[in-house]
Amino acid sequence: MGERIVVVTDSAASLPADVAAEHGIVVIPLSVIVDGEVFDEGVSISSGQVLDALEGGAAVSTSQPATAAFTQAYRDAEAAGAESVVMIALSAHLSGTVDSARAAAREVSIPVDVVDSGSVAMATGFAAMAAARAVRAGYARDRVVEIARQVAESAVCVFTVDTLEYLRRGGRISSAAATVGRMLSVKPVLEITDGQPHVTHKVRSTARARDAVLVRAEAAVDAAADPAVAVMTLGEPSFGDDAVRALRMHHHQLSALVTSTVSSVLAVHSGPGALAVVVADMAPLAVAE
Repeated sequence: MGERIVVVTDSAASLPADVAAEHGIVVIPLSVIVDGEVFDEGVSISSGQVLDALEGGAAVSTSQPATAAFTQAYRDAEAAGAESVVMIALSAHLSGTVDSARAAAREVSIPVDVVDSGSVAMATGFAAMAAARAVRAGYARDRVVEIARQVAESAVCVFTVDTLEYLRRGGRISSAAATVGRMLSVKPVLEITDGQPHVTHKVRSTARARDAVLVRAEAAVDAAADPAVAVMTLGEPSFGDDAVRALRMHHHQLSALVTSTVSSVLAVHSGPGALAVVVADMAPLAVAE
């Protein structure tokens, strides 16, 4: 029997609750602050409520989990029989979550490996899923960590938003970029590179932007040996359904296809009308030790 390892991630990984439960992944919630009131993502606030708050003009922001939340999760894992923990976090360029997770690791007696996914949403989520599957397969902790890193590094996270304003408010892009987008009335297509969102190109309509997201995602699927895909939306879900149908029609080799609403924390920064597609290569799981 291999080492008893618990996989932990943060709620920005956007793992649907049933998927997290199926894989035995512990999820630490980030916080959403609405007009000064703090809510735990996935526990006391939903993406729909965040959307309502944004559209209603409320002051909405986000916050990383406190170090104590990670410390408690690690201790709970140890009390349940875990000998070590592998924690997969959203990009350190987007949040201080990695720092909190590492600070907590110094406060517990069992080993904790913290993996910076370098991305967000299901790019982090697929890395956590891969780690959990590797644990079930009996891999040693160092191999579990390496698989999580490889899957995270393989991930393509591409998305579009109706406006760059919410990303600007959260400090995720510059004011100049948001202003140019507004003045030219263009719809941006963005991709996470080097741990941060970057506008890859701009088009003249929302429909074209969503088409561009799908084209980029399909190219990533074609390039992956064992592709897993997640489609996430905020607001009207029909355009997400269209993306799912296209992916299923054109690609029969998907190892996983996950659909979900953009998580509450990410909703704060994306705003209504967002479409995101994540593609990760799960092939490292198939590599024998």
